[in-house]
Amino acid sequence: MNVYDCHLHSAISFDSSEDMENYIKLSVKNRDRFFITTEHVDLESNLARQKDLIADFEKQKNQLAQLQEKYPEIDLLFGVEIGWREDVHRRGCEIAASQPFDMVILAVHENVKGGDAFSKLKESANVDVAYDAYLKLCYNAVSSFDNFDTFAHVDYMLRYIGHTDLRKHTEMLTKIFNKIIEKNKALEINAKLVPHPDAMDRIDYILQLYTSLGGKKVTIGSDGHNVAYYKNGFRDAMKLMDKYGIKEVCGFKQRKEFYIPISLAGGKFR
Repeated sequence: MNVYDCHLHSAISFDSSEDMENYIKLSVKNRDRFFITTEHVDLESNLARQKDLIADFEKQKNQLAQLQEKYPEIDLLFGVEIGWREDVHRRGCEIAASQPFDMVILAVHENVKGGDAFSKLKESANVDVAYDAYLKLCYNAVSSFDNFDTFAHVDYMLRYIGHTDLRKHTEMLTKIFNKIIEKNKALEINAKLVPHPDAMDRIDYILQLYTSLGGKKVTIGSDGHNVAYYKNGFRDAMKLMDKYGIKEVCGFKQRKEFYIPISLAGGKFR
């Protein structure tokens, strides 16, 4: 069984224009057993002047059902990525419970309602101060939100404000990873920026710290918003997983986990 991409967005998400079928064609060509899109939910988003950015779940389910008939050789799964903020926590919990999702990704994309998007924080704070504030939000998210399967891109904010050595932030990362382990959730290895050296350095340290704390459960995703990013960086990221003793990745169907052995020889990885 091939490792599949656990973090993808199609045109059902506000920030993608990619036809879902284009991804599925690649998955079928690669002989993947599973395919999932994880469409966005960001409530009262600063990116939309405090309007909700919620995927059309009925459209997502209908497309999956139609494409499942067309491509019976692959198992099409229904996913979501919920962006957490303290002021919309309750609504996020309600959405997570409102649909028959196969997998729920929890993420932190924004700080406070009406505040700056993280891409603008660099203007008022250095990278380490801003990233520390972000990690505190991540800890609050994984502590207060229970109905999720994997926590996404713990280094997300650094995409926009610049690179730093994650070793400076070991204390907060340790708290986040321990909470994920305590709750028996998975940690996402996000390969969106691979093979950039900064991204590789961050993934290396994330895996080193997470596994040293006893973490074993990981998902892997490209965070792709178009087919050009499908399975981006998987080969390099999985080499780092193997380096730290992770021999399989986690997937979810009907919110139940299953495992796929890592095989760099099997499948087509970038």
